[in-house]
Parts: sequence; structure tokens; C-alpha cells
Amino acid sequence: MDSSKRPNYVCIFPNLLNFQLIKDVGMIPYTMAKYFNYNALIVTYNNDKYSYLDQYMKDENFNLNFIKKRFNNQRYDIIIYLILKSRNIDILQVFHFHDTLNMLIYFLIYKSLNRNGKIYAKLDADYNLTSFLVEDNGFWPFVRNFILKYLVDCLSVETDQSYQRLINSKLNYAGKLICMHNGFDILLNGDDFKIGGKKNYITTVGRLGSKEKATEILLEAFSKIKNLKNWKLILIGEFEEQFQDYVCKYFKKYPHLREKVIFTGFIEDRKKIYQYYSETKIFCFTSRRESFGIALVEAAYFGDYLVSTDVGGAKDVLKVTNYGELIEIDNVNLLANRLGDLIENWQKYENDPHQKMNLIEENFSWPHLCKKLYKKINE
Repeated sequence: MDSSKRPNYVCIFPNLLNFQLIKDVGMIPYTMAKYFNYNALIVTYNNDKYSYLDQYMKDENFNLNFIKKRFNNQRYDIIIYLILKSRNIDILQVFHFHDTLNMLIYFLIYKSLNRNGKIYAKLDADYNLTSFLVEDNGFWPFVRNFILKYLVDCLSVETDQSYQRLINSKLNYAGKLICMHNGFDILLNGDDFKIGGKKNYITTVGRLGSKEKATEILLEAFSKIKNLKNWKLILIGEFEEQFQDYVCKYFKKYPHLREKVIFTGFIEDRKKIYQYYSETKIFCFTSRRESFGIALVEAAYFGDYLVSTDVGGAKDVLKVTNYGELIEIDNVNLLANRLGDLIENWQKYENDPHQKMNLIEENFSWPHLCKKLYKKINE
């Protein structure tokens, strides 16, 4: 289709970083451009090098639109952008709903300048945010629910649990609410990626040391496993600054684990990340809270056995793959026992990773997921 005839899809995300391009922030606009005939833009400040754009996401109908820091104030910069551009935006997408006042201002400007335009809000809703929407009373919750009921045309949550909670609440979102999980697509410029031989790896991916990720629970559990055999723990991701002290103390306390616990740091190369997933046998996710853990879908795609707390869509992924288990949050001893049993009896749990790959493609590919969004905004 001629790009001049395509409708315009614009996602407002001022603090975009390169790694977020291959998460929901980048993949939804990219998918809408590549598969659903939109001209798609992400509106952001120029915060990073955005190497993924050229490496993995080249499409003539998808790009970034950099806004200038005119006022040293994000709200004012976005307001100026919307005043200038709203008439040419067919679909306006926003993420999160933590800043009610700004959302109200943005949406009122957009709707006043473009009465036919539609707004899509991706709530990125963990249990706390869902509770926030359902249970809070007062002026700002009233304003927030006014926005969602009367200004937003489509809103999505990431898990079946959040969806059911909102549908069953007194909030009247039913006609515009969809459940749209976070997804995963192989991005390798058309190169094939084949799952190699599995190794005795327990792997986790994320912001290591953050309160939400509870990395220390995994490390403590690993230290309690009596017979590690030749298994290793692989931790992929950037350190939170305060976590460095914990790691130093950990290795002083457990010097025998220095060769068993591997910190890779942040890995930008997607092929290298996929290599780790494909070699991993057990993927461990100890988060205390999460809207939807994309790493869970990535690990499941490569046939990893998931051991996860009941957050971030873990239940939704396990419903599809039936390969893994849920554990209690912050229960070190339980996690140590489960990992120890998996190590000791791995032959009982081993499975064909290619079967899981097909299941994830059928249920969590971005084109499959975005079809829901496309249908809702075109009703």
C-alpha cells in the first residue's frame, strides 16, 4: 500500500531507550506498520543510539520521531507536539496510567483537534495497578476512570487475571477492554536460528538486584542446593548499583560458587541472548511484581522449563506450554528444593523444545497478538 494512504499510528514514549525497541514499546508500532498497513512512529527524545532500528527493525513505514527539549519539561514538549500533529494522527497510543493529569491534558488536546482520532492505552498493569483502578476512591481515581470510559477508545491489559478483574469490577470498560499479552518474535534480519544442544544452565534475565526482580532470592536458593553436579546459574542483565555490594559478600560467603554463578552483564546482541535461551534447561523468574514478563515468553519459545512466581503472565504462558511450575514469592527454601529436585531428576522433566517453539509462535507472536488490537480499533 502507498505509504501516503496508510493511516498514521503514533506512540508517545519520550524516554525510549534502544533495548525497549524489541519489547512491547517498539514491537507494537513496528508490527502495526509491518503487518497491518499503518505508518507507525514512536515519539521520543533522542536518548540513545537505537542500533536495533537498523539491525532488526528496518521497515519503510516504521520510524522514530524525535522531539526537542524546548522547555526542559516533558509535559510541555508533548503538548506542543500534539497541538502541531494531532490532526494527522489516526491512532494515538500511550503506555501506563500513573500520571493522570498529563493523560487528561494530552487526550483532551488530541480529541479536541481530531474528533475522529482514536486513543489506545496499554495499561502495563500488574496486580497493584489493577487494584489501583478497581478499588481506589476519591478525585483522581474519578478522573482516571472518566478518561478510560469517555476519552480512550481501546485499552489493554497483559494478563488474563487483570482482564477478568477489570471485567468483573464496577468499572464499565467491557466494550473497549482487551487482553493482549506481551509477545515475542525472532529478530535476526532473516537469519535462521536453530536450537542447539541444551546445557545444564539455570538462567534468569532482567534488571539484576532490583527490588521487583528479587535476584537475591534466586542466588540464596542456588547456594542451598546440596548437589549442584555440573549445573551453572547464568544471570543476564545490568546490575542495580546497590547490588554490587551484595554480590561481593555473596562470593565471600560462598567462594565455591565463583565458577558456578556467571554474571554476563547486559547483552545487546539478540543472537547471543537467543543462544543462552536455547542452551538453557531451566529458566527461573523470581519477581515480586511484574505486568507481563517478556523474558518468560522468550524462554518458553526456546523450550526452557519455567520456574516462576505467579506474576507477570507466568500462569498465561504455562497454560499454553504446560512446561514449568509456579513457586511462592520470597520462599528461598522452596525454590532451593524445587531446583534441587529438577537437577537431580532432570531426565523426568526433559522435553522437546521444538514443540514449545510452535506453541509460543501460535499464541504469542506479535502479529497474532496485534490482530486483537487492529480489530478493536477498527470496529
